[in-house]
Amino acid sequence: MKRRTRPLLWLFPLFAPVLVFLFVRVFGLRTAAEPENPPPAPDARPVAASIRPADKTMEPPGPKAAIIIDDIGYNLKAVETALRIGLPLTLAILPDADLAGEATRMAEAGGLEIMLHLPFESEEEKNGAKIFKGTISAGMGPAEIRAAVVRALDRVPGAAGVNNHAGSSATEKASLLKPVFEVLKERGLYFIDSRTTTGTVARMEAIRAGIPSASRHVFIDAEPGEGRVEARLRELFRLARANGRAVGICHPKRETLSALARHLILAETYGVRLVFASEIVD
Repeated sequence: MKRRTRPLLWLFPLFAPVLVFLFVRVFGLRTAAEPENPPPAPDARPVAASIRPADKTMEPPGPKAAIIIDDIGYNLKAVETALRIGLPLTLAILPDADLAGEATRMAEAGGLEIMLHLPFESEEEKNGAKIFKGTISAGMGPAEIRAAVVRALDRVPGAAGVNNHAGSSATEKASLLKPVFEVLKERGLYFIDSRTTTGTVARMEAIRAGIPSASRHVFIDAEPGEGRVEARLRELFRLARANGRAVGICHPKRETLSALARHLILAETYGVRLVFASEIVD
């Protein structure tokens, strides 16, 4: 007759602590690695704010170019196009344009950078041509200039910087620029000199005032025609590759917007990274 095997229940107390230890190690580690409240997925915005480096020490190496679209605020087509392109473009908004507020809100919601397109007196305006309200002009004193800049900034909330609209006369005068840069310094804003005159001293005065700044290198749509715009984009990217950085300015014309949508991919061909204007100032 075969002997019946006794159940080995008496061994359980010996192995129970080992089993408990293994259970805690395996499942406890997994719990620690998986937080109860994982961070939400990033927004699917056309231009993600996360593409902006947290600080300049974290910027990827290599040449970079900033493209600014001026005269924003009279229609929303340029904002819509920039959002569809999905690259870091900077929109310069005129403070008294009819749709300045709506353009500001749309651009910010889509992750684009905005700046104030501040009117400065031109040679034509100095000689009696129609002038924008709040234009920085020779007839203004320092306090009046400061007040005009503050008013304009209040109409474009969230502006990261300023560039000049026109200004072929005013940007040649350091006395008119100093009060402007006082306000910008107080608010931590940058300045881009649009270089509407070869006699401009705006970049020099910005440096003296300790304002992060840069100058325009290429007017992308100075000549009409999509082919001309493409050629100017290539010029911009060549300059960026040669000098490390470059700034291009264009306007919300239909052919310009079409060319941007079709040809901004050229930046990759030249090994140039497109950035917001705030990432190109120094």
